[in-house]
Amino acid sequence: MFNIVQQTYKKGVAYYRHSAEDKQENSVTIQRGHVERFALEHNITIIHEEVDEGVSGLLANRPGFERLFDNWIKNVNAPNFDYVLVYDVSRWGRFQDQDQAGHYVYLCKKHGKEVVYVSRGFVDANNQLFSSLEISIQRYMAAEYSRQLSEKVFYGCVKVSQQGYSAGGMAVYGMARQLLDVNKKPIRILSTGEHKQIANERVSFTPKNDETTETVKKIFDLFVNERLTIPEIASYFNQRKIFSTNRKQWNKSKIIKILTDETYIGTRIYNKTWGRLKQKSYRNPRSEWVVVPDAFESTIDKDIFKNAQERIYWMFPSNWRKGINVIKKARKNIYNDIRKWLLNKGATEFEAEELISELPIVFSVKPESKINLFWCFLISEKMRNFENVLGISVLSNSKKIINEFFIFSTKDFTSTNFLILSENSPLYYKTKIETQNLEEAVKELITEFKKSKKWYKHKYTFVDNF
Repeated sequence: MFNIVQQTYKKGVAYYRHSAEDKQENSVTIQRGHVERFALEHNITIIHEEVDEGVSGLLANRPGFERLFDNWIKNVNAPNFDYVLVYDVSRWGRFQDQDQAGHYVYLCKKHGKEVVYVSRGFVDANNQLFSSLEISIQRYMAAEYSRQLSEKVFYGCVKVSQQGYSAGGMAVYGMARQLLDVNKKPIRILSTGEHKQIANERVSFTPKNDETTETVKKIFDLFVNERLTIPEIASYFNQRKIFSTNRKQWNKSKIIKILTDETYIGTRIYNKTWGRLKQKSYRNPRSEWVVVPDAFESTIDKDIFKNAQERIYWMFPSNWRKGINVIKKARKNIYNDIRKWLLNKGATEFEAEELISELPIVFSVKPESKINLFWCFLISEKMRNFENVLGISVLSNSKKIINEFFIFSTKDFTSTNFLILSENSPLYYKTKIETQNLEEAVKELITEFKKSKKWYKHKYTFVDNF
């Protein structure tokens, strides 16, 4: 009798996400309002909702997102529905890999569900290329928002760390987090999990001055002064029921962690590792660390700490074996360069080999990852016939093996023929030479050798061009 057109309703499941750093306009309440309005306009009945509140969209392992797929999209026993309704591309996720965002959209499509971003509406079937391009751009913008936010937070933490303060994280064993007021004066010790309340307050570190601090001091004393091995130190404390963090027993790794932590000499370090945007973390080279010496009160004397680092380094056979091998490689490289240079000057192969074997050249491994860098150079008694020797620093953890050059006086060496060179010492700056001056340094060594009796004994015939 009446020509009434029956409305056909389709069904949809809504997904909402709001993270801690998102603005209020992205709240779940506001998203729900937009989605419900869109559903009403397009005759869609929302049969279920999944929500992730206060959850980052960088990864897919969100409770609500996982339930959406496990209980509704992939579940053959779930009620039938047609759409997954999401406010916009960023609510679906801020995946750093855009293909990952597309992957989950494809999974929905594979199971007969269409993902609809209600802020932009249904995909235009007559212009799918433009729609796909637009969505790709929005995915990139969603990921870029997180990247930019991460960079801002990171540089803020760098700025705080450069001033010697904590940018987050727990205090190490034997240390406590110290709250400082706006004038950087101590207020009180922060409890575990407690944070500052005022923006311009700062957090630093300080020794606890309790039994844990005394344990740290004892570890260094036993290792440096008593010369106990690391397993012996662990046994020492375990037998006396002196526990490590969380009342756990001591082991080798825990002792080494204490002995190598620069926090105990008052050094603030930040950016040891990269681990932003929920991506796989990795260790940064020391050149990228923020290192601030004397940022707070130290627990351990610097000389004791330095001695501990030296002993630890040479305790591991892999280090000295690596050092031996890299010195062999460096010696071969530098000798080949000198040989070619001598041949160009007119020396015979025999003369070049004989002369190279006489030159006073010594090598030492530079321990790249250690603080307070130092080298140990050792000369032979024969080298004392020269006034000077060429010292070469080599790297064990780099493609560039040869690192720095030095010209030492033989008077710089002790009666036992060794020289400890510290990077911060006046001798370092006095003896270091630049690479472009290396040829001149070798000429000087040859000039010294020419004055010796061996020079005339060998009767070298090549022309003296220098």
